[in-house]
Order: sequence, then structure tokens, then C-alpha cells
Amino acid sequence: MLDDAVDAFLDFVTERALDEPLLAMLRAEGFTHVHLTHGSQEFGKDAVARRDGEQWVFQSKAGNIGQPQWRALLGQLEELRLSDYAGPEFDPELKRRPVLVTTGRMVGNAPLLAAEYNRRARTRGEPELEIWARDRLLSGLSSNPDAVLRGSIDGALLTTLGAIDRNDISMDDIEIFARRWDSFPAEQLVGLGVVEASLVAERLARANRLDLACHLGLCFVRAAWANDRTEDAALLAADAGGSLFETFARQLWSECDYRLLSKRGMIGFAISASEGFSAWATYSVRCIRLTELLGLLGLRVAGREPELADEIAAYLARFISAQPGTTHPVGDRFAVSLIPAAILLGPRKPAAAKRLLTKTTVWLCDRYERDRFGLSASNLTPRAEIDRVFGDMFEHVHIKKRQASQLAAILLDVAALLRYRKLYGDIWNDLEAVRLSTMVLRCRDDADQYSLTAAGNRWEINPNYPEELCGRKGLTIGHHREAGDDRQLVRLGRPWDLLATSSALRDRHFIGALREFL
Repeated sequence: MLDDAVDAFLDFVTERALDEPLLAMLRAEGFTHVHLTHGSQEFGKDAVARRDGEQWVFQSKAGNIGQPQWRALLGQLEELRLSDYAGPEFDPELKRRPVLVTTGRMVGNAPLLAAEYNRRARTRGEPELEIWARDRLLSGLSSNPDAVLRGSIDGALLTTLGAIDRNDISMDDIEIFARRWDSFPAEQLVGLGVVEASLVAERLARANRLDLACHLGLCFVRAAWANDRTEDAALLAADAGGSLFETFARQLWSECDYRLLSKRGMIGFAISASEGFSAWATYSVRCIRLTELLGLLGLRVAGREPELADEIAAYLARFISAQPGTTHPVGDRFAVSLIPAAILLGPRKPAAAKRLLTKTTVWLCDRYERDRFGLSASNLTPRAEIDRVFGDMFEHVHIKKRQASQLAAILLDVAALLRYRKLYGDIWNDLEAVRLSTMVLRCRDDADQYSLTAAGNRWEINPNYPEELCGRKGLTIGHHREAGDDRQLVRLGRPWDLLATSSALRDRHFIGALREFL
């Protein structure tokens, strides 16, 4: 069954989605100095590694390679075999072993052309090209006793893949599945864990759940830091999770066009054969999750692709204006969804950021007026969320009103961080008018901050929020000082990983990490 799952994965995986599984396979096979070099300065090398005193270099392609594809590859193959330029892990003094990796097979005249290519290389005393085709990848990932996926013997992977095929998978299911990686030793996490995550994410993408594929990448980043692994091992795993998220977030971004900016565009987008009438309830969830994931993508690439970050921010500004669902979270589970979009928009599209905060505050306070039930806590089910949002219209629904909100705290925090003095005061007064308390999860700077069930985490009700902002920078809030900025990941220059943790767990946010993006 594992072989079938990997075989199906190789049928659909894109070149970039293959990167991390390939690196994991190389590590499992005893390669060292494994490094992804794909980019503007790769010089034909998607990855490099060393083994037995030789420098291996890899170029990966998706699908079968026939004569047209072979001819199109020749320039890259020459650089792969002969260029001495690559990343810092590349040693040009070692004997070169170039490899073309393909998820398909060599078809048509391509095998003959490859053989002729290597004959000419031998004549000139140049490195010959090895070809790792589909069967080699299938063997390396699952088919032989030492393969990466042979460690996945407890059935959790196959159970999750089956749930995706049945269209019976949720954000909570993904988070629970991802907890298994917390206990993986470092080598197993960057081997078995990466391949498991890639298989599940690709299956989610094929099931039209790019949102959950992205979420799985976020959960992997969280899992990278959730154990007492060495810093180097955690960084390696976190990079793999971030790369997985980015791969599928870019796919999601590619689907965002003018159609989703029409008044009814997202409503139509939300309706599928499996949802039917329930699409009226999922509309706002889809809107909010899209803004969250695009915001996370924009913040992740802002340092190296500022133009893309600006483009995403411009689209989000239009999307928020066009879709009222972006400001109607159905529960505190989606409170953290507000953060990435608002932080991305703040320096680039401040009017859109203010609109997002203002409209969300109006929606939140409306849920707490008169006899309404408020919003559900972040750890409750979708059924509980729907009951609280819509149940006050029905006499048979009896729920005790909830007077504290995580979303209320996030609205104040983001307004303060963006230095919106007047808006902060308006939000504070509106919350006071409906007697709504704020609540914040306090996490120490240790493994507990990456765990949903850690005993060391505690909820604080009504932390210190002043009625108005004071000070030149508008950030002198006692609650912010108490939250602590000096976290390990902030010191390491990894604030995005804390954002990923927030989105994976849904019940916490980290003030110091947010400040790093402003």
C-alpha cells in the first residue's frame, strides 16, 4: 500500500514539490552535505550532496522525458556536469557525479540520445550522466527494506491518505496527524517526516484542498521546534516545512485572480458538490483562511521577493474590500487568521489594514450585543462555532453567553503594533461597550510554546490593555512587555516560524515575532 501511495505521488508531484522528498531520500541513503540549490544561481543544479568522497549534483524534472524534453534539457545538463558554480556545500575539487532525476521514465528516443551523450562525455574525459527515473525513486522512497517510508508502519499515514480520498479531512485532523512528528528523532524527521508530509500535502492538493496542504507545512514547522533537537537539526526541519508551505501557497496564489474579487465570486468558489447547502456557512471561513495563507506567503517572501509581497498585499486589499466574509470570523479559532494579512498590509496598504480591523471589530461586538451568544473558543468544533453564530435565531438552541474573546485581544494587539492610535482607542471603547473581556494564552520560551496540550501554558483574562496608546511609538502596553519579545526564534531570526506555529495551533500569538515584520 505504501508503494501505491508513493506511485500515485510520483504521478502528480511537481518539480518543486519533489525537492524535499529527494533531499530526505538522499539523507536516508547516507549522503552528507545535502543542500537545495535551486534558484537563480543554481547553474543546472537543483541539489548537491556528497558520498564516498564524491560530489553528487542533481537536476530534477517531473514527468516522462522524450526526445523534445531531452533536447530542451541539454543546456542545464552541461552546467550540471561541468560548471564549478553552486552553493556553499559544493566542492569543485571532488570527483563529480551528475544525476538527472525524473518522476517519469525515459521514453521514445531519449534513452538512445542519453547513451550517445555519455559516449561523447567519455571520449572527452568528462563526467557521465546518471539517470534516476521513476523506479529508482520508488525504490528509494518505499520499495526496499532501507527505504525512507519503511518507518511508517503504524498506519497513520495510510489512514490520513484514505480520509483525504473520502473527502473526510479537516484542519483539526491535519494538526492531530502532525503531532506524530514531535517525537521523531532529528534524522527521522528530515527523512520519514518530510516524505510523509509531502505525500499527504500532494494528495490534499489533488483533492482541491490547497489550504490544508499549506496547513500541513505550517504544522511541520511547528513540529521542527517541538522537541529537544539540536538547533541545526531543528533549522533543517523547519526549512523543509517552510519550503513545503511555500510550494503549495504559491499554487494557491496562482489561482487568485479577478474572479474572486467579484461580489459573488467567492460564494460561487465555496460551493462544491460535497458542500451543497452548507456553503453558506463555509463562505466566511474560506475567505478568512485565504487571507491568512496569502498573508503568510507574503511575509515569508518579503525579504527576498519584495515585489511579490507587494503584489500579494495589493490583491489582499482588493479582496478584503470585495468580500465581507474576510471580516466575519465564526469563532476564536480564526482569530489568528487576522494577523498575517494585517501585518503584511500595515506598511504597504494601511487603509486596507484599518478596514480589516474596523470591520472585524464591528462584527465581533455585534456577536456580543443583547442576547447573542458570542463566539466559540479556539478549541471547539465547527458545530459549536455555527451554534454560537447563528443559534440565537432559534428558540431550541440554549447556550451560555461567553464573555471573553481571543479575537478581541488580537484586534487590540495588531492595532497597537501598527500604531493606529485612534483605531486602537475605538476598538477598546467598543469592547468595553459590550463588556467583552480579552484573553491571551501565556507561553514560556520553551517546548510548551509549540504544544497544544502543554501544562505550562495558561490563559490570562483581561491582561493590561490601556484605554489609549501612550508614548512616541504607541507601543507602551503592559501586556506586550509581559508577553516577552526575547524568544529563541526571534533571536535566531526566525519570526516567521512563530507565525507558522500560531497558525498551526490557532490559540496563541507572539508579540515579539510580529514586531519583527514592521
